[in-house]
Amino acid sequence: MTFLERYLIAIDKCYVQSLNDPENEPFKSKYEARKIFEELHQENFNEESDIMIKEFQTLDLIEEDNKLKFIIIKSNEQVNEPSVSKKHRYLINLLLDYHIGIIYSDTEEKSEGELRLRHILTSIEQAFNHSLISSLVLNIFNQLIVIRTSYEQYNDAIEIAKRAENLYNQTLLIIPYILREIISIDISIQINERREEFEYIYTHTFFYLAQIYGKLNDKDQSANYCRLTLERQLEMFHKYTKKHFDPLDWATNCATLSQYYMTNHDYATARYCLMCSDKMLENISSNDLLLERIASIKRCWIKYAINLLSDSSDRLLQAADRDVSPNEIIRSSSIPQFQFQLTLSTPPITCSYVLDYEQARQVFLFAMNKINSAKSYYILDGFVTDHVELCQDTSQLYSKLIFFESNIDRKCKMYKRRIDILTILCKEISEEHYLYLIRQLLFELGECYSMLLDLKLEQKANLNSNKNDEKISNLIQSGIKTFEHFLLTMNDKKTNKKPDTYADEYIRSILLAYFYIGRFHSKSIHNRLEHIEQSLNQYNIIVDYVDKHPNVLEYIEQEYNICKEMINLLPLKIEKLRQIK
Repeated sequence: MTFLERYLIAIDKCYVQSLNDPENEPFKSKYEARKIFEELHQENFNEESDIMIKEFQTLDLIEEDNKLKFIIIKSNEQVNEPSVSKKHRYLINLLLDYHIGIIYSDTEEKSEGELRLRHILTSIEQAFNHSLISSLVLNIFNQLIVIRTSYEQYNDAIEIAKRAENLYNQTLLIIPYILREIISIDISIQINERREEFEYIYTHTFFYLAQIYGKLNDKDQSANYCRLTLERQLEMFHKYTKKHFDPLDWATNCATLSQYYMTNHDYATARYCLMCSDKMLENISSNDLLLERIASIKRCWIKYAINLLSDSSDRLLQAADRDVSPNEIIRSSSIPQFQFQLTLSTPPITCSYVLDYEQARQVFLFAMNKINSAKSYYILDGFVTDHVELCQDTSQLYSKLIFFESNIDRKCKMYKRRIDILTILCKEISEEHYLYLIRQLLFELGECYSMLLDLKLEQKANLNSNKNDEKISNLIQSGIKTFEHFLLTMNDKKTNKKPDTYADEYIRSILLAYFYIGRFHSKSIHNRLEHIEQSLNQYNIIVDYVDKHPNVLEYIEQEYNICKEMINLLPLKIEKLRQIK
């Protein structure tokens, strides 16, 4: 077996077979690979081709600070080390050390791995842009970026990435060899294959930077490098072979990028990213993950629609408050910030802020179509959380559409639809296993009862009729029952009693639940005295809790002040009702 064949076996063990190592021996293949690399260090190698000899004519080996280092020289300059064999052997050893350094890093010995990689850099830093060395250097930079990032040394990682960029710019006019060609240059490999491999390595640098800036919470830079990564991947897809391109992965990352632009209210660019994702999925005929990714990207479209409706309503409210045209608040662009090398069809949905019910309805129907399609994959039996979230999205879509509806009867029907969706879910999922979901659903359901009650009371006032009295009473009872159920889920599991102190993550929802219950009681038509007393009791609970835990005031300051007022006013009302009775 040749030296190169043994090297390639070690490469396969290190980077391919290791992915399937058993849990009880997670590093089995990597240790086997390291053993081969170490053996190759001691193995004789003396194969010099004419092309290899020619490459080493511009590469010299010198001793500096008791270390051997490569430098670039002109072909007619006097060399310090005339032996091509010695130079070649030393470079091969550096290649082997690179893989050994990675193995140390991957097997939880990062400091040793980093030390070895940095030692290699000192030996080749003066010859970074040589065609035999450039790929090795760029791979080392990427590995050091990963190691520094794992230590949360993000600024160090960024500085290394800058060195990688500098190297890349210096190699634009040369064709770096593939790593294995450090051992033996393969004349069957085409120039564009070598360039593709180098571009692929550099694309990883951009990908790592996207992750690093994300860790630093620099969302703008993270999105920028994510876009550049996608751009480079697509450019390689069109320019070179498709061996390094994963259309499913590209579509997923592009859809993820859309969420950044959506949260920045750039709906034109968000929509463009999602359209590109859909287009890329058309290139995939079969893949185990295809159906899941298609459903996942549909969910991104759903979030797009919900946010577009939400931002549109906020914009209209701001315009009304200022008594100006909505266009004076913020204008929406229809042109995305960038374009990929893809041919797209007509946009399936607007990227402009909606102004009226009909426009909102079109966005609603588009999103509902995506929800129904996504539900066919995320069924309740097997995807409980995802299915529930899709149902919650449906409820939110109705909520956003209601804003644009002026007819009270139709508003009431949409609230009833939300109530039906949430009520069914509460019955279908296990409170024991999905308590956090039950809490979300109960709270949203309680809010729906409250908003529907307000509409029914408005109808009653407008019609001056008692026809809805029974419906109003039922709504009040359902709302109270729902929020009481929500509060019961917060009780101590062992004693079933209310805790003295609630967790900060739930405190606002809990105190609001008491507030809603108090409000429901205050709206009751029958047994006014009893309900007003219950209302006062709920407000007292809120005030007492906040007074004992003043740090929670920031979560519910507005409602707390209302409760304080009601505690002063309601006793007078109760006294009057007692006198009447």
